Amino acid sequence: MERSRPKTYSGPMALTPTQAREALDLLSDLRLRTAPHTSAAAGLKAQLRSRYRLKRPADAIDAWRVALSDQPSDEVLTRALLEWSLALSLHAAINLSDLKATRRAIDELAGSLPSVGARAGALFAWSRRARDVTEALAHLVGRSPLMDELRTQTWRAVFTDDVRKALALKAPHRLSVLITGEPGTGKEIVARTIAAGRASLDPEGEAPGPYLAINIASLTPQLASSDLFGHVRGSFTGAATDRAGLFQTANGGVLFLDEIGDAPPEVQVRLLRTLQEGTVRPVGSDRERDVEVRVLAATNRDLARSDGARPFRQDLLERLSVLRVSCPPLRERREDASELVRHFVSEEIDLAAWPTLADEVLARLGQEIATHDWPGNVRALRAATNRVLAGQPALLPGGPRLPQGGAEGLIRTIGVRPLEEVKHLYAEAVLQEADGNKSEAARLLGIDRNTLFRYLKARQDQES
Repeated sequence: MERSRPKTYSGPMALTPTQAREALDLLSDLRLRTAPHTSAAAGLKAQLRSRYRLKRPADAIDAWRVALSDQPSDEVLTRALLEWSLALSLHAAINLSDLKATRRAIDELAGSLPSVGARAGALFAWSRRARDVTEALAHLVGRSPLMDELRTQTWRAVFTDDVRKALALKAPHRLSVLITGEPGTGKEIVARTIAAGRASLDPEGEAPGPYLAINIASLTPQLASSDLFGHVRGSFTGAATDRAGLFQTANGGVLFLDEIGDAPPEVQVRLLRTLQEGTVRPVGSDRERDVEVRVLAATNRDLARSDGARPFRQDLLERLSVLRVSCPPLRERREDASELVRHFVSEEIDLAAWPTLADEVLARLGQEIATHDWPGNVRALRAATNRVLAGQPALLPGGPRLPQGGAEGLIRTIGVRPLEEVKHLYAEAVLQEADGNKSEAARLLGIDRNTLFRYLKARQDQES
C-alpha cells in the first residue's frame, strides 16, 4: 500500500496524529452508521466539536493530513483508504453547498494519500448518493427516538456493509432489504429513500437506474410470474408477443415488492432463484437472462411464523432480509403527531397565505391525537387532517376504535385468538361499519381491495 510523505501540520487544530485518527474514527461512526439530523448524529457532532474542534469539512481534511503525517502503519492506511475516505466524502456532500466543492475536497484527500486517487470517482459517486438520500430522508417526518432509529436503519441500508466492494469499483450495493410494519406506517417512503441511493458507482456518473414498485397482492395468481419475470410469445393463451417482466425492466436499478407475504408459492420459488443466481427465466422460455436488481420487499405480516393459508418459504425470507428496516406504528410515537399534521397541512395549503391554519387544525385534532389508537397509522392521520381541512369531523362515524380499556378491553371483547384470525374478523367488522362498501372498508383498514377480498375469503373459509 502506498505511503505518504510525512507532513508538518499547521492547521487550526492542535491535534496529535493519534488524536486525529480518533477524530476520524468518530467521524466514520457519524457518517457511515448514523443518519443525518438525528439526535445520535447531533451527539456525535457535539463530541467532534468539543473534543477535537472538528466543525467543518475543511477541519476534517486537516485531521486527515495530521493522521497520515507520521509514517502510519498499514492498518491505519487501510482505515484511511476505506472508512475514513468514504466518511469524509459523505461529510463533505452533506455539509458543502454543491458537489463541485465536494469533488475538490476528495481531490485534497488524494493529494495527501495518492492511493485515494484511484478511488476518487467512486468516492464522488457515493457523495452524490449521500446528497440524494439526505434529501429523501426529509419525507420521514418526526423527531421521536423511534423515528431516529428508523432513519438510521434506512441510512445503513444504503451506506453500510459494502464499503470495500464500493471503493474497489465492484458492483453497486445490491443487498436485499425487508421493510416491516403495520399498514400505513410509511414502508413505501422508506423504500423510496433507500432507492434514492441507487446512483451508479461508475466514476463517469451514469444516471441512476430505474425504480419500480409493485404490490404483490394486486397481481392475479395466474399472471404473477409473467408480470414479474416476463413471458415469451405463445407461452400461454393471450401471450401474443414477448414481454419483459418487472425484473428486466428494473435492470440496473431497484424493484420494490410491496406485500411480499402475498406472493404465490410459484412466484416464491422463482424469486428465490433470481435472488440466488441473478437471472430470470421468462414464462415459456428455455433461456435465462442476467439481471442486476436490488430488491426491496415490504410486509405487514410476521413471515417467520407458519401460516397454513399463506405459507412463506423460510429460505426466501433469509434471502430477502439480509438487511431489515422496521417502521414503528403511530401509537408508539404520538409525540410526532403534531409535526406530521403540520407537514400534511403544508402540503395542501400555502401557509404563507394562512399562517395560523396548522395550529387551528391541530387544535381540532387534539383530542383524537391523544386518545385514538390510529389503526391506519400515518395514512389515517393524513386522512383525518384532510377531513378537518374540508370542515368535516376528523374521524368517520363508526370508525374503528379500541374498546374502552384499551388492549385489555379488546381481549375481553374478542378473546385470545390467532393474529391472522383477528385480522380476518376485524376486516369483516369494518366492512359492516362501511355498509358493505369494500372500497371504503379497504381505505379505513389502510389496505388495497385485493387484500381485503383475501381477508374476507379467509374468514369465510374459517366459518365453513
